[in-house]
Amino acid sequence: MANTTFSGPVRSENGFKNVIKSATTGDLTSEMTLSVYTATVTVANGATTGKESAIGIPSNFIPLAVMVAVTGAAANNVNLVDIGTDADTDGFVDGIAAAVNSTGFKGFFPCNGVLGMSGGTTTAATETADEVEIVVSGDPGADTTVVLKFMGISSSSDAS
Repeated sequence: MANTTFSGPVRSENGFKNVIKSATTGDLTSEMTLSVYTATVTVANGATTGKESAIGIPSNFIPLAVMVAVTGAAANNVNLVDIGTDADTDGFVDGIAAAVNSTGFKGFFPCNGVLGMSGGTTTAATETADEVEIVVSGDPGADTTVVLKFMGISSSSDAS
C-alpha cells in the first residue's frame, strides 16, 4: 500500500490502529489502537461514590483524558472530585472540582492519576479490566448520573 495524504477529515467506524508487519511471515499485527470508552455511572442519593454496573475499562488500556457530562443532576451543591476504579478511586483523574448539580458538559480532563498516561508512573496501563468508579464531594441529595468518555490507547500485553 502506498503512503496516502488526506486533505479532509479521516473517519473510521472501527478505530485507528498502528500495525507491525512481520519481516518473516508478512502478517500484520495490531500494536496500538486509539480508543474511546464510555462509562455511565450513577451516585445514589445519600452516597458519595458510584460505579458502573459492568466492566467498562478494558485491560491494557492507557487513558489519556476523559470528557465529563452530567445527565442526571444532584440536588445539592457537590463536585465530582475523583475518577478511578474499585482498587484506586482516583487512579484516572485525581482532585478535580466539576460541579454536578446541573446537567451538561463539564469539561475534558487529563488523566492525572497513577492509572492515566499523565500520572507520571511506569505502571500506566491497567492490566486487569475493571468498573469505573467516581467520587463526589458530599451527599448529592438525588441520584446523580455522569457520563464519562475516556480517550486513550489500547495495546496488547505481549512484546510482539
